[in-house]
Amino acid sequence: MFGLFVEHGPYFITKNLTMRARDFPWSSTLSMLYIDNPVGSGFSFTDDPKGYAVSEDDVARDLFSALIQFFQLFPEYQKNDFYATGESYAGKYVPALAHYIHTLNPILSVKIKLKGIAIGDAYSDPESIIGGYAAFLYQIGLLDEKQRRHFQKLCDECVKYIKEEKWFQAFEVMDRLLDGDLTKDPSYFYNVTGCSNYYNILQCTEPEDQNYYEKFLSLSEVRRAIHVGNRTFNDGSKVAKYLREDTVKSVKPWLTEIMNNYKFLK
Repeated sequence: MFGLFVEHGPYFITKNLTMRARDFPWSSTLSMLYIDNPVGSGFSFTDDPKGYAVSEDDVARDLFSALIQFFQLFPEYQKNDFYATGESYAGKYVPALAHYIHTLNPILSVKIKLKGIAIGDAYSDPESIIGGYAAFLYQIGLLDEKQRRHFQKLCDECVKYIKEEKWFQAFEVMDRLLDGDLTKDPSYFYNVTGCSNYYNILQCTEPEDQNYYEKFLSLSEVRRAIHVGNRTFNDGSKVAKYLREDTVKSVKPWLTEIMNNYKFLK
C-alpha cells in the first residue's frame, strides 16, 4: 500500500484524507498488481499462527499461490509479460518469488510469463550489506570516529553470527544497533543521531504525508468500499517477529539464478 499510495500508484492521499490522481503513475503504461505481503501485513491476514511466514520459502509460496489464483480469476492478464518488483526487504521477496516461478512454471498448467525483476535499495544479502554500514554513516556525518568504531564492532559481530548461522543472535545485534523494531529501548543509531528515520539522511523523522494513506485506509467508508470488513490495516510489526531470523539470511543464490535467466533492474 505504501507503493500504491505514496510512490507510484494511480492515486495519492492528501492531508484531509481524500484521493488525488497522480500525474505520472506506473499504471498509466503498465498493468499493476499490489499485494499486501507477507501475510499479516496491511489487510492480508491469518487467524492461525502457522499462517505467518518464517522464511523466504514461506513468502514465495504464499505470493505464488496468490498470483496463480489471480490469473485463474483474470485469465485475460495471463498472456502479459510478468515482472516482479519491490524495494528494501522485497530485495528478498522478489528473488524468492521469481525463483519459485522459475522452478514450478514448467510443470504447471497456469503459467506465469516471468520476464524479469526490479528491486530498489534491495536488502538481498545482509552479510555483504551490514559490514559497510559504519563507514557509510561516518562518511555522511551521522557518526563521529568513536561512534564509527563502536558501530563497526557490532556490525562485525553481527556478520560473525551470520557466518556461524546463529540467526537469532545476529538479528538481536542489528536490532539493538540500528533497527529498533523489537527492542524495548531506543536503538544505538537513534541515541547517537536523534533520528527515528534512517531512510533519508536529510529527514530525521518520517515525512507526515507518508502516513496519510494508513489513516485513509482506517476510515469505515473506505474499508466498506474495498471489502475488508472490520479488518484493521496492520503495520507489519507482528509479521516482523515471525521473520526475525530471516532478516539476516541471504537470497543471493536465488538472485544469481534470476540474473542469469531473466531481465534484471536494480
